Amino acid sequence: MAALIAAALLGTSNAFIPTAKASFNDVAGHWAEAAINAAVTSGYVDGYEDGSFKPEQNVSRAEFIKLVVSAVKLSLPEAKDGEDWYTPYVTAAKEKNIYHTEDFTSGDLNTPISRLEMSLISLRATREDMQQEGILMDNDSVMFNATKTGLIQGLSRGELGPDKPTTRAQSVTIIERILKINKGETLPVDKTALGNAEIALRGTNFETAYGLRQAVTLPIEHDLTKDIKMKIKEIIFFDSSDKESPYWDLLANGIRQDKKSLDNSYYFAYKIEFTTESERDYHLRVKDNFQMVGWLSVTSDSSRRVSVIGSNLVGSREGYVIFALPKDSTEGAEYQYKALRNSAYYLGQKRFPLFIKE
Repeated sequence: MAALIAAALLGTSNAFIPTAKASFNDVAGHWAEAAINAAVTSGYVDGYEDGSFKPEQNVSRAEFIKLVVSAVKLSLPEAKDGEDWYTPYVTAAKEKNIYHTEDFTSGDLNTPISRLEMSLISLRATREDMQQEGILMDNDSVMFNATKTGLIQGLSRGELGPDKPTTRAQSVTIIERILKINKGETLPVDKTALGNAEIALRGTNFETAYGLRQAVTLPIEHDLTKDIKMKIKEIIFFDSSDKESPYWDLLANGIRQDKKSLDNSYYFAYKIEFTTESERDYHLRVKDNFQMVGWLSVTSDSSRRVSVIGSNLVGSREGYVIFALPKDSTEGAEYQYKALRNSAYYLGQKRFPLFIKE
């Protein structure tokens, strides 16, 4: 019985046993050391008999559900002979509606839980509205909301990694955040990760980067000419003062129209797909048909740039068209503020505002 109880604490093997201490031989200096010690002190997770915690070991779906159920102190049904160790925890999670059977589209409960799956269960554990019957949320909305509330922080450079597995260290860190939110605390937000989540959800990062709601619904398609279609998939806003921004990569080997430094500017980077429908010579210059009035065009690295110049280009090509608003322009700060608030792209003489007027 003691061995079974020890195995049930995380559901991996009977090598996992309770320990009275909240310090381990593989946790000192680890980025999650504080969260691990707090979790052990709270009593919903423990270490191994060899004195380790194994912070980088992946966690299964069943293990994560068990940890959440234990941490938020849900009532467990009585265990029955012959059932899996995790059945009482899964049943409790289902009754509370923080886990749905259809959450996992492939694999079983012993499969390593992904960051997306972890985010979904964590959101439900902190939001009563999501615990109501029939409440569903698409995957991009899950990552956006989990990041916006601070439940999820980004990986390297704000990467969301929704399909990546979750480790023991990450699991207890998320659960500690669940407990803080449920106590009414506000968590710090990874702004870069939130921007990436907003782009995945809405096609822009306008709210995260600039605090304004977008006026254009993406993706949006325009007829550039009678046989060239232009689809705008994303519009990314970034500021040159944010040197940690992952979007700086879009300016690799870039040249601003006025030949000045790429520093000290605001940028809009449009991710665009051009589709040509007939075989002929194309000599169309994008900036003659698609532009931002008052913003300088930026010629980006050839691996990023997209154009419609060439012969027999039937099919689609994708890349970035980038515009810059210099901060050191002679028009002054008032003009720059107005140009930002009134940002729009133009096709011919038609104007398409980027931000909703509020």
